[in-house]
Amino acid sequence: MNRIRYQPNLDHARKSFASEMIETILRAAEPANAIKKHFNKSRFNRPTHILAFGKASIEMTNAAIECLGDRFARASVISTPELCAQAQFKNKFVDLLTATHPFPTLQNIHSTNQLIEHARSIPADHQVLVLISGGGSALLCSPKEGVTLEDLATTSRTLMNSGASIHELNAERSKQETLKAGGLAEVLRHVYQTDAFVLSDVIGDDLRTISSGPLVDQLPPSIEHTIVANNQTILDALCAWIAIEHIHPVKVIKQVTGSANKLGQQIASKLIESSSDLPCAVSLGGEPTVDVEDADGIGGPMLELALSCAYELCKTEFRWTVLTFASDGIDGPTDACGAVISNDMIQSNQTQEAIRSSLESHDTLQMCDTLGATIRTGATGTNVNDVMLAIRWED
Repeated sequence: MNRIRYQPNLDHARKSFASEMIETILRAAEPANAIKKHFNKSRFNRPTHILAFGKASIEMTNAAIECLGDRFARASVISTPELCAQAQFKNKFVDLLTATHPFPTLQNIHSTNQLIEHARSIPADHQVLVLISGGGSALLCSPKEGVTLEDLATTSRTLMNSGASIHELNAERSKQETLKAGGLAEVLRHVYQTDAFVLSDVIGDDLRTISSGPLVDQLPPSIEHTIVANNQTILDALCAWIAIEHIHPVKVIKQVTGSANKLGQQIASKLIESSSDLPCAVSLGGEPTVDVEDADGIGGPMLELALSCAYELCKTEFRWTVLTFASDGIDGPTDACGAVISNDMIQSNQTQEAIRSSLESHDTLQMCDTLGATIRTGATGTNVNDVMLAIRWED
C-alpha cells in the first residue's frame, strides 16, 4: 500500500479519515486480486506468453505468472519509469520495458518495438495473455509511416488541454499509430489463442477506447476480453465504506465525465438541497476533465473538482468535508492525487476569493497546498479513474 502524504498543516482527524477512504479504494482496485478473481486456469493449457502495458501492468503480470504456473513462457511488460524502478518479478523470464506518460518519447517507440518482436516470435502453437491497463495508449507507441513523435505529442497535448474525453483522444491516436484499433491483434493472428484481461480506465468500458483498442479488430472483437476491474469497482467499495461509517447516501453519481468545475458545483447543490438524515453524502465516480484553454496555472481535475465544490459549500452554514482521489495517484500534470477540504479551512472572505481566482486560472495545486488540502501518494500501480465524496455532517 502506498504511503499517503499530506500537507504539514492538515490535522490528524482529516488525515485519518482521508487515509481510510483511499486505502479502501486502493484495496478494491488492487490489480493482482482482480486478475486472480477472474483467472480460469483451464483456459490456458499451452505455453502462454504475456504482453502487458499500462500503469497496472507490473502487478497484473506478477499475478498472471502466479496463476499460469508452469504454463508461463515469457513476458514483455511496458510501464512508467517510476513504477519500473520499484518492480520486482517472481520469474526471470520477464523483459521490463520503460516508457513515458502521458507524452511519448523515443523510449516508448523502442520499448514497443521490443514488445512487437516478442509478439512476432511466439510459436504458432502457443497462447498469449495480453494485460491492458490505464495509460496503455501513451506507453504502447508505434507511429505509422510519416507520423512523427512531435505529431503524436501535439495531438495529445492539444486534446488534453481542451478538456477532450479519453474517447476523443484515443480515437485520434488510433489514426496515427499501427498497434491501435486492432493493430496488435493483427500481429498476433498467427498464435493459437489470445486472451485479454483489462483493468479499465475508460468510463463505460468501451474496448475500442481502452488503450485505443489494440486487440479490437471488429465488433464484437474476435479476441475474448475480460474486464477485471473498473471505476464501478471502486465506487462500490466507496459506497460500502460510507455505509460502515454510518453516513447516509444522498446520491451516487456514476460514469461521470465533463468539466470538473461544473461537476463540483452540481455536487454541492445536491448536498445543499438534501433532506436526508445527517451525516449524509454525495459520491461520484468517473473521469472529470479540465479545459485549461490559455490558462498557465498548474492543477488537475481532482484538485479543481474539490475546490469547485468547496467554493459553493463555503457559502452555507453547515459543516462539510470534500474528498477527491485519482486512483492512479496522479492528478493531471501534478504530483497530487486529490484533496481533502472542510468548511473551517476556508472561512475568511480572502480565502474564498483566492479559491475563486485559482479556479478561473486553473492554478489549483498551489491553492490546495496553501489550504493544506493536497493529498499525495505517488504512482499507485493501478488506474480505474476517479472518485469523490462530499459529506454534510451533523451540526
